[in-house]
Amino acid sequence: MNAAPRKTPRKQVGQGTGPRAFNGLALDVRSAAAFLGTSEKTLRGLIARQLVPFRRLNSRIVLLRSELESFLLGLPGVTLDEAQNNMEQRR
Repeated sequence: MNAAPRKTPRKQVGQGTGPRAFNGLALDVRSAAAFLGTSEKTLRGLIARQLVPFRRLNSRIVLLRSELESFLLGLPGVTLDEAQNNMEQRR
């Protein structure tokens, strides 16, 4: 005798129906990719190679905004001050 598969309960009125997302200090992969200006696929590749700082909350990947900002500041390249000086020299 096979039992029917169990269905998940319906959402209550006022309950969110879209994907769950963090906003603010903690970011999910989608919002972190938007913050970094890259695609989710690229960010997931960086996470898999452990090139960006991230945490796991149960099975979800969570990125802290402050850690991402310090990660961006630590990347090699031109700083904001150097870029502004270059722009002033070109004028």
